[in-house]
Amino acid sequence: MPLVSRATVSELTRVFGYPKFQLSMNERRELLAEYLPYCDVIELTEKCIPVCRDANDQPFLDLAQSGRADVLVSGDRDLLALAGQTTFLIETPEAYLRRVSEVV
Repeated sequence: MPLVSRATVSELTRVFGYPKFQLSMNERRELLAEYLPYCDVIELTEKCIPVCRDANDQPFLDLAQSGRADVLVSGDRDLLALAGQTTFLIETPEAYLRRVSEVV
């Protein structure tokens, strides 16, 4: 089950506003409204070591650490650079899909 926190939802909302996504404010709200019911809301109680170079990405690491996640799926280069340095996997969406498809 996906995990979210206040900080990660705030960052997702900000990122969905990037011009490359071409999403209106209503579309951003709708996207989150459809996604959030499938998520567990986690309070960020632990700081992940290592610390991410991009401070805006740190909440995703802290979320994975606090929520005892098995994997953090991301296309973000700063997060992917930390793969192998955390207690959880960090992998691209493509790598995640390949890995879970092999299990089924």
